[in-house]
Amino acid sequence: MELEVCNEQQAIKLLSEAKVALLPLGATEPHGNHLPLATDTLLATEFAKRIDQHFGEETVLLPTIPFGQVWSLQHFAGAIDIGTELLSELLTKIARNMREYGVDTLAVINTHFGNFDAMKTAARALKAEGVTLISITWPGTRNIALQLQESASPHPSFMHADEIETSLACYLIPDSVDLDSAQANYPEFPPHFSSVPFHWTEFSNTAVLGDPTKASAEKGEKLVQASLEAAIQIITDFKGIRK
Repeated sequence: MELEVCNEQQAIKLLSEAKVALLPLGATEPHGNHLPLATDTLLATEFAKRIDQHFGEETVLLPTIPFGQVWSLQHFAGAIDIGTELLSELLTKIARNMREYGVDTLAVINTHFGNFDAMKTAARALKAEGVTLISITWPGTRNIALQLQESASPHPSFMHADEIETSLACYLIPDSVDLDSAQANYPEFPPHFSSVPFHWTEFSNTAVLGDPTKASAEKGEKLVQASLEAAIQIITDFKGIRK
């Protein structure tokens, strides 16, 4: 159940029964003209709701964090970067708050790859305190994505607002997608791009990396179902929850 819609008595009951707190974590950054700045945040919220619905009273769904580490895109209009250090501190403090309610496991349902370092830093700090942070970022989707993807990848390690992410949006947040405005973008990456940090505005005039025109809700559904099963299994295995 969503904590933010509870009244005081409902919150007491929910927190007393929950074993895991689910924290959706997104970002505010551009995704071309076919997706909103809140894409990651909206995706994290909708995906976390599905996990929460599966576990029922075993989980408590926290309000979504709409800000993350978006250093690479920070010079595009609308990008809000709070950095790794601040995000890590925020995750740590939220986990400590939940521990005070007797919930010692925080599963971060993350949809923005730039948040990885902050989650890892927080998880390591919390482990020393007996609190667990589980990082969940689209688990179980890699092989499915490779099977579904029709367009070429812009880079071996980087893609954004592309066929796969847009397919996830087409399925989870269809009202926020404007495929008619989607355009492919395959920029020329700078030398040593994988080894040296670059702001994406240094080589591209849009935040899109890849071809979103090949996206579909059907592809998104397959990706979400695979990831939902994997995420549920991760939480189940760790906490011994059986649903």
